[in-house]
Amino acid sequence: MDVISLVITVAIVGLVLYKQFRGQFVGGNRDVVLPFVVMGIGLLTVAQAHPSVTTAGVALLAAELVVVGGLGVLRGYAFRIGTRDGWAYRSGSAALLAAWVLTIGVRIGSGFLGESVGAGLLLSTSSALVFGGSLLVQSLVVRRRVAASGLPVRPDRGRRVRAAA
Repeated sequence: MDVISLVITVAIVGLVLYKQFRGQFVGGNRDVVLPFVVMGIGLLTVAQAHPSVTTAGVALLAAELVVVGGLGVLRGYAFRIGTRDGWAYRSGSAALLAAWVLTIGVRIGSGFLGESVGAGLLLSTSSALVFGGSLLVQSLVVRRRVAASGLPVRPDRGRRVRAAA
C-alpha cells in the first residue's frame, strides 16, 4: 500500500471508529455523505496510481467489495439503537468492534492475496473505495433499522451563521 493511501485510510477509519464508539444521533446526511466522499477519494487514488488492471485483480476487488458490504450489514446491526433527549441515538458495542476487526482483516488479507496474483497495486490503492462502500452499506442499514423502529430522527441542524453586526 502506498503511503498516501495508507495515511488517508488510517485517518478515515480512526475518525469513523472514534465517532461510532462515542455514539451519535441518527439523522442528517453526514452518515451518507461521508461514505460517498471516502469512495470518491478511493476512486481518485486508484486512478492516480494507474494500477495494472488484470482480470484476477478486478475479480478479487469485486469479491472484497461483496464481503465488506456484507460486513457493513453486520456492523449496521451491531449498533445499539436507543434514544437520547427524545431522538434516535446509536452507539458502539462489542459486536461492532468484532465486525470492524473482521473488516480490517479482510482488507489486509485481500492486499496479501492481491500481491500473490499480481494485483497488488490495484488492491493497495483501493482501500478508501472499499471502506467507503462498506460505510455506505452500514449507514443504510442503521437508517433502515431506525425507520423500522419508529424512533424519531433528529433533523439536521445545519451550520450556524452569525448575523452581521
